[in-house]
Amino acid sequence: MNDHQLLVAKIVVIVVLLLVTLIFCFIPYVLNRWFKWTSRKVSNAREFLAVLCLLNFGGGVLIATTFIHMLPLVINVVDALQHCQMLVKTPFALPEMLMCTGFFLMYGIEELMYFVVGRQQRKKQQMLQQALEEGLEKEQKEKRRDVKEPEQPNWMRGLGIIVALSLHELFGGMAIGLEGRVDTVWFMCGAIAAHKLVLAFCIGMEIMMAHTRWLIAVIYLIVFSIVTPIGVGIGIAVSETSSANQPSIPAGILQGIACGTLLYVVFYEIVAKNHAGWRILLCSLGGFLLMFGLQIAVVEASGKSSYECPNTQLKSAK
Repeated sequence: MNDHQLLVAKIVVIVVLLLVTLIFCFIPYVLNRWFKWTSRKVSNAREFLAVLCLLNFGGGVLIATTFIHMLPLVINVVDALQHCQMLVKTPFALPEMLMCTGFFLMYGIEELMYFVVGRQQRKKQQMLQQALEEGLEKEQKEKRRDVKEPEQPNWMRGLGIIVALSLHELFGGMAIGLEGRVDTVWFMCGAIAAHKLVLAFCIGMEIMMAHTRWLIAVIYLIVFSIVTPIGVGIGIAVSETSSANQPSIPAGILQGIACGTLLYVVFYEIVAKNHAGWRILLCSLGGFLLMFGLQIAVVEASGKSSYECPNTQLKSAK
C-alpha cells in the first residue's frame, strides 16, 4: 500500500510540475500586455529587483535542501550499501565525492555547451566581417548589422539558457523520483518548485524580451517544462528496481550526482553574485530558514529511516 501511495504521489508531482511550470513560463507574455516590458531598456529579466529577490529565495531553499536533506540522505544510502557489502569501502568520503562529481559534471557540460554555441557565433561573426569587407558601402553595413546582430542572440542565447538549465532541472526531477517516502517526495517537490517556478517566469521574460519568434519561444518553454517530469520518471524507474527498504546502487549514485548538480545551481545563482545587497541576502536566508523548519517537521513526523540488506536481515539506520 505504501509503495502504491508513493507511486501515486510521484505521478501527481509529474502532472503538477508540468502544468504549473508551463503556466509560469507564459505568464510574462500575459503581463506584458499591461506592463509593456518589451518597450523598456532593461533586457535581462534578472535585473528586476522582485525577480532577483525571488530567485535568491529559491536559491536559499536549494542550499537547505542540498546540505540538510539530500547530502545526509546520500550518506545514509552509501553507508547502507557499504554495510551490506554492495559497495566496497573507500579510503575517502564516497558520498561527498559523488556530490563533487555531480558538481563538476554539470560544470563541464555547461562549459562545453557554451563553447559549442560560442564557436558557432564566432564563425557567423567572421562570415559577416568578410562579407562587409568585400566592398559594401557604409549604409549597407549599417543595414546588415541592424538585421543580423539582433538575430544572433535571439535563438542562440535562448538555446544556451534552455539547455543549461534543463540539465539542472532534469537532475532535480531525478532527486524527486528517487525519494523513498511520500512526505519527502512532497518536501523535495516544494524545494524544486520554489526555485523552478521563479526560474520559469524569469526564462519566459528573458525569451520574450529578446524578441524570439513565437514558435521557437513555445518550443523552448515546453522543453524546459517537461525536463523535470522526465527526471522524476527516470527516478521512478531506478527506484522501482529495488525494494523500498533495500539500498540501491543506481539510486545512491544518482542521488549523489543530483545533490552535486543542485550545489552547482546554488553557486550559479547566489555565490557568483558580487555584493548583491542586504535584501538579496535576507531573501536567501529566508528561503534557507523556511526549508530548515520544514526539514525538522518532516524528520519529526516520519522518524529515522532504515535499510535492510537484500540477502541478510542486517539493518543500517541513520
